[in-house]
Amino acid sequence: MTDFSKLSPEELNKMNKHVLITIIGSLQSQLNAISSQLNFLTEQIALMNQRSFGRKTEQLDEMHQMSLFEIFNEPEALSDDSKEPEITEITISSHTRKKKSARDSNLEGLPARIINHTLSAEELEKLFPDGYKELPEEVYKRLSIIPQTFLVDEHHVHVYASKTNDGTIVRAKRSADVFRNSIATPSLLSAIITGKYANHLPLDRQSRCYKDNGVKLETNTLANWMMRASEVHLSIIYDELHKYLYQSNVVHADETPFQVIRDGRKAGSDSWMWVYCNGLCDSRQPVVIYDFQSTRRADHPREFLKDYSGIVVTDGYQVYHSLESKRPDLEIAGCWIHAKRKFAELVKAAGIKALDGTVAAEATKRISELFHLDNQFNELVKEEREKQRQLIVKPKVDDFFAWVKEQSCKVTAGSNTFKGLQYCINQEKYLRVFLSDGNVPMDNNRAEQAIRPFTLGRKNWVNMDSIRGAQASAILYSLVETAKANNLRIYEYLELLLAGLAEHAEDTDRNFLKDLLPWSENAQTKCKSLKKS
Repeated sequence: MTDFSKLSPEELNKMNKHVLITIIGSLQSQLNAISSQLNFLTEQIALMNQRSFGRKTEQLDEMHQMSLFEIFNEPEALSDDSKEPEITEITISSHTRKKKSARDSNLEGLPARIINHTLSAEELEKLFPDGYKELPEEVYKRLSIIPQTFLVDEHHVHVYASKTNDGTIVRAKRSADVFRNSIATPSLLSAIITGKYANHLPLDRQSRCYKDNGVKLETNTLANWMMRASEVHLSIIYDELHKYLYQSNVVHADETPFQVIRDGRKAGSDSWMWVYCNGLCDSRQPVVIYDFQSTRRADHPREFLKDYSGIVVTDGYQVYHSLESKRPDLEIAGCWIHAKRKFAELVKAAGIKALDGTVAAEATKRISELFHLDNQFNELVKEEREKQRQLIVKPKVDDFFAWVKEQSCKVTAGSNTFKGLQYCINQEKYLRVFLSDGNVPMDNNRAEQAIRPFTLGRKNWVNMDSIRGAQASAILYSLVETAKANNLRIYEYLELLLAGLAEHAEDTDRNFLKDLLPWSENAQTKCKSLKKS
């Protein structure tokens, strides 16, 4: 290629007009190519800096960044000099208080033990020689805690026989064991399951905590209990929840990778935990179902959803689209958060001011506007929400896709902006589904929030040992997350489940399961969470 930049002024003066036009055109093409390459490299540098050093949230507002000193001084970094929860002393007078104190609201629902502070008869006689009368007592509330306490349940079963020695012997009835000849009880198993699957505490750490309290429970014993509890008892309620999910109008789906050490494949092979849950706009009770699979192939969601007809909200994974093409009773809806993600990453990496006026900033702004408009219809019934979406949101969606197709021809191929535009174009059919059904949300946040506890736990336990353990984890995570979604106290609900399922282990009639479902009156009465709605 000729280097025109080295031509002298004399050589340029000797050239005719047509040659000069050709040279200028060539230089402009080179400049455009260099500019595109520069924009692409700038994007990549900003993204790499963001992924290495930036915050993980997708929110675009400016947030406080911890310094190196603050990272190593977490209490100081997190301290904001705010006041402690109000614990001012309150004297209970003889009249009824009209307003409940903040302290009373915080302690509401917790069991209380009464500690009386009195004076002895001798003291009173000395202080009041002429007699005394007692005024309304003063009441002060303080919060105490009892650390882990272990009790041995020693069952003494009384046995009765006839005085005539006719051979009749009767034993008193006792509660059923969770496992035959095992010291495990519903309360102990519930505590272990809650520790790992709700509080992300690996079993080896729990084992060390028990040993510190004088109870020797090895990690492999705890692991065996978890698997046996899920296989023998909890899988029954898991199957009921799976069937219940099929009755929903909208199902959200997502998946995340992790590794199983002993699964017969080469080291480092990914396994997958899939999650399915019903939509928030659905009239059904909330259900979260985890499903372990060794691969990410299409036959897994095909098998799981084989008896389901309705709409599935996903993140754009092609497997679901191929499933829709073979199922006329199944419709796939897209996620606008994923459509926004490529643009939001750039804006977050470079800053909204640096990208002001760019395609990425404009795309982010347009999609955010769609969410803002649609959020205004959250409280409407399905039919009215559909009507408002068609009237107000649909024209904005039409404008967005027209703008995207126009901009896709102008940006650098291969850049993140280009990939974001192409994603929107390829997903247009699925991203438009929410406009025609009021039960379908614009995003797949429901599934992403449901699978987040698994990803948080994965940071602690890193991987799973066996396929059997992964399958048990799918069942246990499902029950824990469904209990949370139905506003139940997890420990109490799991204890209720294990005790009830053990009691009915030999029953062929499954009607007793109605009283064990998380939204049943029995569960809601005994296990209702103390958290304020």
